[in-house]
Amino acid sequence: MNVMKNRQATRKRLSDKPFTYVALWQFIGFTLLLCMVWVSETMDLPNLFFGIPHEDINIFRACLISAAVILCAIIVVGNTYLQQKHIISGLLLVCSSCQKIKVNEDKWKYMDEYVSEHSLAEFSHGLCPECYEKMNKEIDNRMKTGSKTS
Repeated sequence: MNVMKNRQATRKRLSDKPFTYVALWQFIGFTLLLCMVWVSETMDLPNLFFGIPHEDINIFRACLISAAVILCAIIVVGNTYLQQKHIISGLLLVCSSCQKIKVNEDKWKYMDEYVSEHSLAEFSHGLCPECYEKMNKEIDNRMKTGSKTS
């Protein structure tokens, strides 16, 4: 019972932080890859599985391959981190009047500006059909009232 609660709590914490979840699995994958390099080098797996002639342990080759794996791991995790920075998550406080988003205690930003800075999305402005009709009616009303007063 207690083990089940711990698993659920761990799953909840990881689902709240997607980068942590992805980084965990990347870490596990690269660790297994490193282990495979050293097991292959020490046990001569090509000889065991494919009958290739036996080779002595080559520490230099294992270190070189390990360094390449670690470099790839740094690049992959770094790229994942950069991608995560472009994901907007959490609760955003939006002004119901002007649609600005609260950035901190004293600062508010326009929604399109905030989203453009915190994601890969870009904005282009237009009018929906309802607003287009309203805008046309308003322009027509102003044109009519403007022509009567002249």
